[in-house]
Amino acid sequence: MIQDLTDRIYEAAFQPECWPQTLNDLATASGSLGGVLQVVRRGGVPRWIASPAVQTAFTAYAQAADFTSTHERAAHWVNRGQTFLRDIDVYDPAGLDADPSRKMLIGLGLGYQIGAILALPTGDTACFTFERPLCDGPHSPGARDILNGHLSHLARAGMMAARLGLEVARARVEAMTQIGLPAAVLRADGQIVAMNDTLRAMDDLILAVPQGKLALVAPRQNQRLSEALARVQTEAAASIPLRNGSDLRPVVVHLLPLRRTARALFPDGEVMLVVTPLAVSRMVPSVEALCGLFDLSPSEARLAAALSAGRTLAEAAAEVGITVKTARTYLERVFQKTVTHQQSELVALLKSAPWLPSPDTPANAPGI
Repeated sequence: MIQDLTDRIYEAAFQPECWPQTLNDLATASGSLGGVLQVVRRGGVPRWIASPAVQTAFTAYAQAADFTSTHERAAHWVNRGQTFLRDIDVYDPAGLDADPSRKMLIGLGLGYQIGAILALPTGDTACFTFERPLCDGPHSPGARDILNGHLSHLARAGMMAARLGLEVARARVEAMTQIGLPAAVLRADGQIVAMNDTLRAMDDLILAVPQGKLALVAPRQNQRLSEALARVQTEAAASIPLRNGSDLRPVVVHLLPLRRTARALFPDGEVMLVVTPLAVSRMVPSVEALCGLFDLSPSEARLAAALSAGRTLAEAAAEVGITVKTARTYLERVFQKTVTHQQSELVALLKSAPWLPSPDTPANAPGI
């Protein structure tokens, strides 16, 4: 069931017409009536797609929503980190009752919500929300755990949704062009099926080896790439941090498996490789996101998240419940996995890429 749902998420990443059913499956898994995905290209207008059960309600909501109030509601979520949260986790009872967006949702037959706003490495934003009728009560803590278990997959799929749009992709070349990022389609052995010119120009990071296979210039990261490709049939995705050799700016190589009907776009391929840049932000990444993006263990991710929040190593160790000596050991492992060398560099990397429209541009804010 979990693997099937993960496959559906990656199928929808490349076949947008699959999003309504995928959102419905996620809603069922989390005890929700339905789900909504909103994506915002940087500086663009929000676009959304919903599962059938909430399509009518959300159409009315989108037409009538006051973007100032929805932006304020989104800010409450963002201030708590990039993770799925229930509305009752974000608001106290008085604040929840006073929230204008919730009043509108209640009027449309809904009432309780769980959601995540994901600031993506591309500078785009994806917002996933799942709705329950007021009479059904709030989501359970277990629903939050289920959705957070898919968080890194949804972040990668949301990135593709923002880049490809939420319409049906029509052709392989068009899809590669629409992504607007360095990208390639590979077989599991690294054989190049298709590559766009943007990636081809990154010869300080990427090279083509004999037999038409793709490799990373850095040996350690190339080994990780080979291992991740070898696991592509059984594991959902991977992200590998790199340094751009020309200016030492960090980038991340993402591997997104082509699942189910997404294979129709690239029938000879098994995985999409996408390279995204990183830029420093004030937001603190969630533990779930760090585990998914950098293959950190939960303990390593908790330590890294605490450091990203401004804790000293001693304070972070106490928060995680380990000794400073153990924290130093974990930190060395985190350095290796994130290809960083000092704590300040690590924090800059881990807090990279989130973007949310500022309060003076409410029309660009995704609703939640």
